[in-house]
Amino acid sequence: MVKCNMKKLWAVALSACMAASTFLAGCGSEQTGGAASEAGTGTVGEADTAAQETVPAKETGDASTADALDTAEVDPYGKYEEPVTITVARRSFGTEKVDEYWKEVLLRDYNINVEIALEADASQYDEKVNVAITSGSIPDLMLVNPQQMDTLIKADMVSDMTTALNDYLAPEPHQYLLEGTGAEALASVTYDGKVMFIPANITSLENNAFPLFIRKDWLDNLGLDVPKTIEDFKKVAIAFTKDDPDQNGKDDTYGLAVSGQSNLLHDWGGLYGFFPAYGVQPCTWYDYMIFYSEDENGNIVWDGEKPEVKEGLQLLADLYKEGAIPKDFITMDNNKIMEDMNAGKGGMTFGVRGLPYWAIQNTIKNNPEAEWYAMNMPTKDGSQPPIFVYQPVNVAYAVSAECEHPEAIVKMMNAYYRLADPESPDFDSKTLETTVSAGEFIAVHDPDQEMNDHKALFEAIKKEDKSGLNASLQVQYDEVMEYVETKNPEKWSRWNAVYPEEGHAYYLVFGLNDASMLKKNVWWKLPSENMVEKLPIYRDMAQETMTKIIAGAEPVSAWDDMVAQWKKLGGDEITQEVIESAK
Repeated sequence: MVKCNMKKLWAVALSACMAASTFLAGCGSEQTGGAASEAGTGTVGEADTAAQETVPAKETGDASTADALDTAEVDPYGKYEEPVTITVARRSFGTEKVDEYWKEVLLRDYNINVEIALEADASQYDEKVNVAITSGSIPDLMLVNPQQMDTLIKADMVSDMTTALNDYLAPEPHQYLLEGTGAEALASVTYDGKVMFIPANITSLENNAFPLFIRKDWLDNLGLDVPKTIEDFKKVAIAFTKDDPDQNGKDDTYGLAVSGQSNLLHDWGGLYGFFPAYGVQPCTWYDYMIFYSEDENGNIVWDGEKPEVKEGLQLLADLYKEGAIPKDFITMDNNKIMEDMNAGKGGMTFGVRGLPYWAIQNTIKNNPEAEWYAMNMPTKDGSQPPIFVYQPVNVAYAVSAECEHPEAIVKMMNAYYRLADPESPDFDSKTLETTVSAGEFIAVHDPDQEMNDHKALFEAIKKEDKSGLNASLQVQYDEVMEYVETKNPEKWSRWNAVYPEEGHAYYLVFGLNDASMLKKNVWWKLPSENMVEKLPIYRDMAQETMTKIIAGAEPVSAWDDMVAQWKKLGGDEITQEVIESAK
């Protein structure tokens, strides 16, 4: 087993942490870092002292006293001598069978007995977690969203994980949380120098791109080029509506699918991917956060009040008037968009890189000649649009304040790395099976793994040589090459997603886009308590106003009225909070 002095390792990593202008609680500094919120009191030193008063359950190979933990080598993969029970909340995936691989591994190798205290599918999970929080009794471990994080912090229901991470996190996942995006993510969940949550699903910032997906075969049928400017985009949308792009002699197509029912301001199908055409972002992130940037004079301003927003709304209203945005967009949800895209009705939508896998994958089965093309949104002058990026934590793991063994949660992270990380010498390919991954309790990834894996896959496909790929990537390589050789529609999704040419979503995100396109929000942390309370008001007001403007029920000037009202209801207060945080 690998053994290490985690206190020393954590301290050594401080230099890298500081170099990135972020900090990690527990690095030995008494200074509260810039990403700490107002919640809680105390210092890192106080957090360590309080935590060390509780001695973890005796573990094979570990020191048996708190004092010894500071200096003795501990085994991050060590097995408890006596069983330790951890209760968890698990988000399930419909009716898919779950292989309890991880329960078996944790009990056999670590003597950690996992009991599922709460389980629900994705549609019901947040609601059930909210009920548990309201009751005051939560499992030892559960995945939570930013709003739930705020509630848990205010109710003092979560553990300070600083010492447990310092003492028990293995070197490799430790590195994932100390460098680059991982360090920024950890700073986002650090409150007054205390790590109160464990970031989940951390990925490289390039993943914030929301490509435009467009029917390239329709462009070819109409003799049109891929749009380069916003005016080209407008012409294409109208042509897709009026010029019979599928050449079936019927008036049964439209230009741009928009999810107006609930996703207008965020997620795929909405307008989040549209406004970068104008260099602004009035839409919201998944945690409802709004975007702040610096103007040419260095003043911090909210993007929603920039005049370019109204330019974009006017263009959308023009498209609606021409029929290029369907009349029923107000009631359209993402399921309706998927239905229209696959049926050959809609010609464009804004998405995320994964659309070829789970949203537009049936298009080719319905029409073998169909061709989806992923691209960055065209801009006013034909330049590349910015990729708006927010702090990298959308969900995190919460450990209950009542949990008797928070260090066991860290050991569960180590177990995941050891068996599920392709870079681990003990990697088990069984962890790639969907029935196994559906049973995960906590996962820790290299934030750049997805990007690095795809770059390796791109090079292998270009060279037609998969010998340097790991087992998982070799499977993807084989699927791509099978489509290239046989045009098997079952392999189209993989080819459309990752083939290293323009028009393929993952190649666009990881192969063509670069860090120079990233535009970071000035507020680089989770929403504050005040924001959590008031940002949903903005979301609702903005969605209603945008909908009315697009549908022609209100003039574009109605946006100014909404902005003025929002500023009175909390917008000015939040803007001042952002300005103060940047000082």
